[in-house]
Parts: sequence; C-alpha cells; structure tokens
Amino acid sequence: MKRLSLTILCCLLLSGCILDPVFDTSSWDAYQSSAAAIKAKLSNEDLRRLDIALRYLLIDSMPKGALGGQPPAAVREILANPHVILTRLGPKINGRSAATIILNLTIKLDTEISEVEARLPKVENVLEAVEVTSPKYYWQRSGYIEQPFIEFTVRNSGKLPISRIYFSSVLTTPGRSIPWIKQEFVQNFKGGLEPRERQQITLPRDGAWRDPQLKYLPGAELKVVVTNYEDASEEKLIAVDSDSLDLKRKVRAALK
Repeated sequence: MKRLSLTILCCLLLSGCILDPVFDTSSWDAYQSSAAAIKAKLSNEDLRRLDIALRYLLIDSMPKGALGGQPPAAVREILANPHVILTRLGPKINGRSAATIILNLTIKLDTEISEVEARLPKVENVLEAVEVTSPKYYWQRSGYIEQPFIEFTVRNSGKLPISRIYFSSVLTTPGRSIPWIKQEFVQNFKGGLEPRERQQITLPRDGAWRDPQLKYLPGAELKVVVTNYEDASEEKLIAVDSDSLDLKRKVRAALK
C-alpha cells in the first residue's frame, strides 16, 4: 500500500512537470507556439516577470557594443528579429519553463551582484588616487558666440601614470532633487598624467548644457567625479562596470 501511494505521488509530480509547458526554440513557429502556451497559464504578475527576464537575457546575450549608438527604433527592430531571438535567446530558454527561467536568472543576478559589490570598497580606494577639485560651470563669450564651459583641476596622487580618465558630471542647484544635467565624458591626457602631476581642465559643452536658462541658475553646483581611468598601457584600472551593476540591480528588483 505504501509503495502504491509513492507510485501515485510520483505520477502526480511527473504529470505536473509534463503539464508545465516549456519553450521550444527549434524553429520560429515552435517558439511562438510554445510561448503562447506558456503565457496562457501565467498570471499577470508572472507574465510581467517573464517578459523582464526574457528581455534581459536577450540583451545580455548580444555581443558587447552591438546595440551601442543605435537609435531606439533600430534596437527594437534588432531585438524583434526572429533569427536574433532563436540564436541568442534560444540556448538560454530552450526546454525551460517560465518558472525555471525566472528562478535561474534570479540566482545568476544574485551571484553576480554579490561578486561585484564585494569589490566596491577596493574600487573606491583605487579611485581616490585621482583628485578632482574646484569644479565650476560658466558661460563665456568669444566674439559673437557665447557658450558654456566646465572647468576643474585633476591631480594624479597615485603611483602610476594615467593616459585616460572617465568622469561623471552633475549640475544641480540647492533645493532641487533632480539634477539639471547628468553626463559621462572621457578626457585623454597627451603625454599622460604623471604621478603628483596636476592639470586644469577646461571643456566647452554642447547639447543640454547650452540651454539658455542654465546661464542664470542661482547657486549652480557642478560635481565631477572619477568613475574609472586607464594606465600607460591603456588598461582600465577598475573592472567594475557601474552601469551594468545598476541594470542588474534593477532587473533583480523587478523579478521579485
């Protein structure tokens, strides 16, 4: 009797697995059919989580830089291409149910986020080797043209020469929680920035920086921080990609 009960239980468990539909990426028609069967059994909340997981896995599977610089419409077209979906996303989801895909991605993101966060204190110590002081934002006229500039001083207080520095700049005013401008930029140093060397950087700005209303901001504050830099051999000193880490955190939170 006990053996019969166990047999019945196993059959029920196996039937549950069999009835739980999985993705079939053997062809485009098979993929669409299996996706429809999977989505038909999911709640609205699970549909949302599955959609986020699939989009992240597809983007994460693309070659580095493949989508960079592309307009949004072009990116959507690339990611909707059946060949791209089957070749890039297929190996990650074929034979897997929605629950398995979401669970596997959750575990993967937890692991990757923890590994990166464990290195962050060391990253902050490395960044302290480059000092940024006296940042300011102003407009200056040259002939008939008036244009905005940012200016700051950078000093290499580390032990290695620096060939390139990656910066993040933010323009704010007191009492406002949302910055007027946030921009990443890169500065190359011809001949390098040697240890203990200091340089003043003055850069003309375009785009959003040229908005006329920014000329008259009361108490405007410019903050410039170092996010990474390269040594004389053009090797990045910091392996942590802050944008990638931020995306992983957002996707992980959305999968809860």
